[in-house]
Amino acid sequence: MPFGLVTAWKRRLAKSSDQNDPWKYKSLEYWQLDDRRPSAKRRQRSSVYTLKEMEEATSSFGDENLLGKGGFGRVYKGTLSSGEVVAIKKMELPSFKSAEGDREREFRVEVDILSRLEHPNLVSLIGYCADGKHRFLVYEFMQHGNLEDHLNGISEMKMDWSQRLKVALGAAKGLDYLHSGSALGIPIVHRDFKSTNILLNSSFEAKVTILG
Repeated sequence: MPFGLVTAWKRRLAKSSDQNDPWKYKSLEYWQLDDRRPSAKRRQRSSVYTLKEMEEATSSFGDENLLGKGGFGRVYKGTLSSGEVVAIKKMELPSFKSAEGDREREFRVEVDILSRLEHPNLVSLIGYCADGKHRFLVYEFMQHGNLEDHLNGISEMKMDWSQRLKVALGAAKGLDYLHSGSALGIPIVHRDFKSTNILLNSSFEAKVTILG
């Protein structure tokens, strides 16, 4: 399952017919999030981009902008027309045509879920692109990469114990937000929690990613 994000209710999306089932996928209107959270703290709606904008942001997905690969596809560093630096996840089409429907449904559910999550220790979804058969997710860029590179000495920057403790606490807060209900009112279980999925910003603040 891409992103490393798994919820039991998501897997029942196409199977459950019980409207009272708390684990069944519900629309934004059902949860009435605007009534549950102060509007001043909510992010604006996720932006929608075109394929051309994604190509321009990544220099046509040049290898020099490749950050890594995941179960969902490749991640590129990009610069939007506004000058904002972002991480762009490019969805790879499935090998079998029969799987395209599942991948498309999964993409839509992921956008729906991730656009509602908001916490200082989670990597934020900025927007997405659904242009023809092309699918992309646009996330905030994390300047210091993932935690594993720092722990293994791959990164030139060394972390002292106070920084490591700060990262551990930040990651724990991000997980607690997901597991204790988050903005959706139900728990979201992160199935792939590891050092490569803990990213660090310019201030070495830890943010849990569900990019996969």
